[in-house]
Amino acid sequence: MKIRNFFIFIILFIITSLSILFVSTISGDLSDLRANIKEQNKIKYLQLLLIAGERIYDEHQTSKMASFYQIAGPINYHPVNTAINNLLEFTEQEPKKNEFPHDKYAALEVNRLSEEIRKDKRFASSYSFNRLESIIEYQIIQIQNHSAEFMIAIEGVRLTTQLYSFFTELIDQLIDIEVSHSMDESSAIKAIKLLGAIDETESRLVSIQKNYLKHSNKSEEIDALVSEVFSHDTIKINHLIYNNFDHTDSNDIGLQRVNHSYFQAKDHLSALNKILLSEAIEISANQIYLSRIKIYSIVCFLAIFFLFAILPISVMIFKLSGAFTLVQKAVTQLSNNDLNINFNENQSRFSFELESIIQSLTKLKKIQIEKYRLENRNKELIRKLQLSATTDYLTGISNRRAFLDAIRYLPAEQQYKASLALIDIDNFKRINDRFGHSCGDEVLMKFSRLLKAFFRKEDLFCRYGGEEFAILLYDCDNQQAQKTLERLCKKTRYLSVIVPESEKEKVYFTISIGTTELADRSSINHAINRADKALYHAKTTGKDRVVTYAPQIEVPTE
Repeated sequence: MKIRNFFIFIILFIITSLSILFVSTISGDLSDLRANIKEQNKIKYLQLLLIAGERIYDEHQTSKMASFYQIAGPINYHPVNTAINNLLEFTEQEPKKNEFPHDKYAALEVNRLSEEIRKDKRFASSYSFNRLESIIEYQIIQIQNHSAEFMIAIEGVRLTTQLYSFFTELIDQLIDIEVSHSMDESSAIKAIKLLGAIDETESRLVSIQKNYLKHSNKSEEIDALVSEVFSHDTIKINHLIYNNFDHTDSNDIGLQRVNHSYFQAKDHLSALNKILLSEAIEISANQIYLSRIKIYSIVCFLAIFFLFAILPISVMIFKLSGAFTLVQKAVTQLSNNDLNINFNENQSRFSFELESIIQSLTKLKKIQIEKYRLENRNKELIRKLQLSATTDYLTGISNRRAFLDAIRYLPAEQQYKASLALIDIDNFKRINDRFGHSCGDEVLMKFSRLLKAFFRKEDLFCRYGGEEFAILLYDCDNQQAQKTLERLCKKTRYLSVIVPESEKEKVYFTISIGTTELADRSSINHAINRADKALYHAKTTGKDRVVTYAPQIEVPTE
């Protein structure tokens, strides 16, 4: 068994080492997979957030232009409400509900900001736009990825979002200038700053498009959209605005033309946003796919390694150690008198060198079987002798010797409250003479069965001799013993045996009982003498009764 245990230890060591290595590797891959899935969820959330932001910007600008040109008619709030509802529904999804608690708050905040922007209060509206831009910026910052292509795509999304915000704010500023019919220095400076921010963002976006996204599979679409955003018309609009700022007495900015041009630019920006986000989502999906492939590959490799390396080695080792294990097991079983040994089991796999050992063990097994048979026979004889020495052969209850020995083994120092009773079956000699000894034996067995059923487990009783029985009622004084033994007399009256020669005739019998207290085990003989006097008094005064010993009882002498 030690050889097998050694090889098992080696195999377990190899399996444990490989398992630790693979588990640590898979744990890292699972961590990357969870991070990629979390990142993908954030990108999807960002996509919905950007759509909601674009709808809010467009609704605000449409509302401002309609108010400026006094175009009557209800404003269509449906696109904004739909976009915000889609955003809120996405945050309610179970995988994101507990993982991104900030997203739920941000979606509710966007909903609140859209309501504030609709009120069109100049300062509150301006703050709300800044707050909306901050929320989008924060969401973009939260997305982390080690891929350069991914971060370039996200940076493109950031720039297009900033351009969207700059265009909207510029139109607002131009509308304010048109409404006031004057161009003060602060308004001009703010508008020029916005144009400068647009130019700077344009430069960065064009740089990303030319230098970093040229290897993208959607590079042609990106090139076309960037060219459309910063087309010749847009540049001319910028020059027109600059020229008007140079002549402060002029207020003909051409607002409708500017608005139309930038609306077209924002449409192209929206399309560019979608492409860049789809690029980021595709990169994230590929990373998730590669992580899963890596995990599946490691698991498959581990399974193949186990099937084609560990398993065959294990089978070989178990075959080599099987014979030694069987021999050791057989010797151990024989030494423990366990003879349930099958030497023929899988014997074909053992080499011929072990045949002599198997034959010797087979002979030893036969010797042990014979030895075991003799030992069992001796044990059975001893058991029968012990049983005959302590049990009455007819009734199956204890005999006088066993009864007295049990009393002698009671603790000597304990203060007893026990009662000793002697019982005699009334007119037993007449039953024997009239109905035969077989009927008398049946009476003795019937009464013995009553004793077994009537008394407690701690009480002692025996066949004292002939038709006489002795009982020790433990933890019972004279008064309790009197009541108990009277109930025994009552139950005995209902006992009957059928006469062997006549199946219809029944024999009823009664008992007489003499009882006394037993102070301690050393006074057993004295107690038996008193109980015998009480029994004699019960027999001479009418039988079928219980008499408790008292000094007043006189036994006549012959």
